[in-house]
Amino acid sequence: MRMLFRSFAPSWATLLLLTVAIPSKSLAVESNAFDYDFRTCGEELARAGIPDAVISEACSGSLYPRELTTCVLTIYRQTDISPEAALSSCRQVRRPRELGNCVANISLNTTGGSPGAILDNCRRSLLPNRFGECVVGLVRSLNAAVAPVMANCIDGSDRPQDFYPPGAYPLQEAPPQPPLIVPAPTTPLLTPSDPTTVPPLPNP
Repeated sequence: MRMLFRSFAPSWATLLLLTVAIPSKSLAVESNAFDYDFRTCGEELARAGIPDAVISEACSGSLYPRELTTCVLTIYRQTDISPEAALSSCRQVRRPRELGNCVANISLNTTGGSPGAILDNCRRSLLPNRFGECVVGLVRSLNAAVAPVMANCIDGSDRPQDFYPPGAYPLQEAPPQPPLIVPAPTTPLLTPSDPTTVPPLPNP
């Protein structure tokens, strides 16, 4: 029995070492991936001509540096907006990739809109992708100017009821309550006109 236990001892030791080594390797890979995101953020924004001090502050403060970089480069490469202005707006939104898509979509598929106004409206929108589709769709179908359509679409995207079409979710009414029935007062057993006489106690 002792010899059998000794034969299994190296196997258990090997398994223990593997369980310790595998998580450490996974953590190392994950750390390298995040390092690469930050490195890409710095390199790409530097190529766009943004000052180093601004890049360092922006990339270090971003939760997802690659999303921030994609937002800036999408706007900078497909519109006339400066990279500094794009970076300033991309840092203020929760969906930077959608912001870049929104600005590029409106800028490439409409004419006559101010680049600054397009960037500002996409930044203000709660749902940038929906806002961009709204502007492009209405401008094309109505042959309307970009500015008033953006004003209407930004108002529509800020109303929560727009997410639920009328009639799709009817309001539930409370069931009718039965009338409250008050019971009639009961006649007292003893009335003042008919008092009950108590017999006197016997004398001792």
